[in-house]
Amino acid sequence: MKKNLFKLLMLSLMLTTVSFSQDCANGFTFFSEIPNNVTNINNDENCFSNDDIAAINDLINLNSMSYDSPLKIGIQTWVSNRLVSWVATYTPTGSNGVNEKISFLPESIGNLANLESLYLEWNGLLELPNNFSSLTSLKNLAISNNYLSSLPDIGSLINLTYLDLGYNQITMLPESIGNLQSLEYLYIFNNQLQSLPESICNLNLTWSGVDPSNYPYFASGDNQLCDGSLIPDCVESSSNFEISLDQFYYSFLEDTPQDCSEECILGDMNADAGWNVLDIVALANCVLASNCGNLENGCAGDMNGDGGWNVLDIVGLANCVLASNCDQ
Repeated sequence: MKKNLFKLLMLSLMLTTVSFSQDCANGFTFFSEIPNNVTNINNDENCFSNDDIAAINDLINLNSMSYDSPLKIGIQTWVSNRLVSWVATYTPTGSNGVNEKISFLPESIGNLANLESLYLEWNGLLELPNNFSSLTSLKNLAISNNYLSSLPDIGSLINLTYLDLGYNQITMLPESIGNLQSLEYLYIFNNQLQSLPESICNLNLTWSGVDPSNYPYFASGDNQLCDGSLIPDCVESSSNFEISLDQFYYSFLEDTPQDCSEECILGDMNADAGWNVLDIVALANCVLASNCGNLENGCAGDMNGDGGWNVLDIVGLANCVLASNCDQ
């Protein structure tokens, strides 16, 4: 009797499992086990969007990562079968993100149609795919401490309230940034920006000051924003124009002036991108006149890096011109 009852219970459990695994509608995949890093809301059937799963798998494959399930990478929150929050910040232990750096995002990232929060700090990203602009549900995007030099057209991300681009190598912001009318926080500090589009002033930001938690609403310190004609008034007049947050924890404000030091190419006294006798003559003349420091490109004459200009610099320049190796 007990043996038969046990068989009936096992059969019932098997039928329930099979039935449960087949409850997913077309376009969704059943997962029997949900890892601890996943918060699964309003999805008792454990059915997950194929589009979202495919995008995560594409990212894993593109970066040759060792994760054996798309549900195991980062801290994920799913609501009604769709991914809405993804913390893929790199940390060596992966305790609050991933423990393998992400260097590439697949074009299919744009298929995460319900994604509202995406955190990709401290990875190795060089660029964002064009389809990134399809993430129109995004409200929070943190992508600091990567190696981005440019951005795709992000004007379609009209639901963004928080955008952190700090500590990258970005040289230009797209004109469409002015379309982000929901934006409340914009961090562009510690990049290589020399100019900003006028459209940035269309944003409804609190350009100066900080919130009650001492976070600035806007900050643009430690760029190369030196030419006033290339800086919109809303930015140049901001009290946070030369402010950033500490790199590792964003726990305090830092005073970070714009980097307006001129880049000197040693030996190229006339700034013609070459080295010849004209450069030697120019350096010799300013050494004799003791006015090399007053010349527009005088810093190029300090060949030995001792902070001054003398015959040793002239000899150094003459030698590299003769050897045709001044660029080494």
